[in-house]
Amino acid sequence: MPSKSNKNRGIISSLVILILLLDQLFLFYIKYENQGLELSNFSFLYLGNILNIIFTLAAILGVIFYSIKVKKDFKAVFLISFSITLSILLLISFISTKISLPLPNVYFLDHPLKKIAVGFLFSVYQYFQFLFIGIVWFQLLGGKELIVLRAIVNSAALVMILLFFAFLFINLKKNDNKKIPPKKHSINVAVVLGAAVWPHNAPSPSLAARADKAVELLREGIVNKIQLTGSNAPGELSEAEVAYNYIRSENVDTSQIWVENKTVSTAEQVQYIKEHILTKKNIGNIFIVSDSYHLARVKEMCRFYKIKVGLATSDLKLNFQHNLYYKMKESIGLLVFWFFGL
Repeated sequence: MPSKSNKNRGIISSLVILILLLDQLFLFYIKYENQGLELSNFSFLYLGNILNIIFTLAAILGVIFYSIKVKKDFKAVFLISFSITLSILLLISFISTKISLPLPNVYFLDHPLKKIAVGFLFSVYQYFQFLFIGIVWFQLLGGKELIVLRAIVNSAALVMILLFFAFLFINLKKNDNKKIPPKKHSINVAVVLGAAVWPHNAPSPSLAARADKAVELLREGIVNKIQLTGSNAPGELSEAEVAYNYIRSENVDTSQIWVENKTVSTAEQVQYIKEHILTKKNIGNIFIVSDSYHLARVKEMCRFYKIKVGLATSDLKLNFQHNLYYKMKESIGLLVFWFFGL
């Protein structure tokens, strides 16, 4: 007959596991809701979802083995308080996506400060999950000294490993705009993703290179329409309008150009493709045009949305420092999208 202490450990462990499972389900809901998708679009084959499941399983297995192996020093308060803290952090992160944060409408690293704040809150939740996993497994494996400090250091190391993995993922992806042959007698579209606008409403080198590639696809007959996307920062024309003016100066028939100037992020632009371009009549193939460092994340977003597109790499040339900077920034963006759908 099981002792009272064994029953208590079982009840507490079951409660913590239930909280962890509910958190994971809630996170999946948040990811798809963030992108305007129903949870019915969920796929176990999507890499971001696989990562979520792996770390939740690591936490659950840690709790199960911890409750079985650790008897004398079983820390019920730690398990319950930490799991509830994780739930609170996730809830706060979710609420931050639904309210207007009292932050100035400024940009940092080409992203609105408000979006960075939301991403930071979700990242804090994820780091605490790593911390929870580390503490549980260190205690399970017999660690007795500096457990919390070791968990903090190892969680930070895990974040760096994930960033390195995302960096490799971006570098190993090859993009070829010839993979999907254009359909005849259809409207094939080159979608130019927005990029920074420079002073006096001039296109940045990135935006100009993307526009140039779209015009090249148009002149080669691969596409017969160009869709420009991108909103604007305060005090400037939208990215789409600046790209339109740039293309018009290249003597391109403007009747072949569509302009969208409301989307503010890559995810919103991919969502726009699914909801507003693919739903048009006679649409053949879509080729998303962006820079090489950017297209790996774009492709992951398209997988998330379950849409099939071609990818066209611009001819933007970057020096080593700028190339490294943009790839590191994309690595962070890719991780945030994988884990939280932001």
